[in-house]
Amino acid sequence: MKFKQFQFLKNQALQKLRELDGTGTRVSVPQSIEETLQEDVLTLAYMGDAVYSLYIRKRVTAIGIHRVQVLHTLVTAFINAKAQAVALQVIEDDLTEEEAYIIRRGRNANVNVPKSASVQEYRWSTAFESLLGFLHVTGQDQRLQDLMNRAYSYTLEHIKV
Repeated sequence: MKFKQFQFLKNQALQKLRELDGTGTRVSVPQSIEETLQEDVLTLAYMGDAVYSLYIRKRVTAIGIHRVQVLHTLVTAFINAKAQAVALQVIEDDLTEEEAYIIRRGRNANVNVPKSASVQEYRWSTAFESLLGFLHVTGQDQRLQDLMNRAYSYTLEHIKV
């Protein structure tokens, strides 16, 4: 994306946020499953990344360690692309039809892969985050918690820090 296009989109977004500010308009959570299935999968992944990161951070900070470097190292071990890719493979057999659809779209999304992960790991982690974002946006909180609990437990059992 070119800088001028970026600036234009950023300004448009700020204008929309200002228009919504104070109007009492609710942010689009929860929205219908049908509506969400049509949403951009990378936007869902963006939301899912935030949801899972907060979930892991709450778990890690609950143990009472206050050293940020230690906390960061532990959190990173859970939310890196490799850990998320493996976590998705652990829960994949129990997905609904809609969830599997989101996973396929997330896995096939056009993303820039960082050097810290393989292309396959990054695609699977994007799919995992898309699933979590989908569940969050559609208000399926119990399902979201169940899948995050399973992913967390598996990662905790197999973590190498």
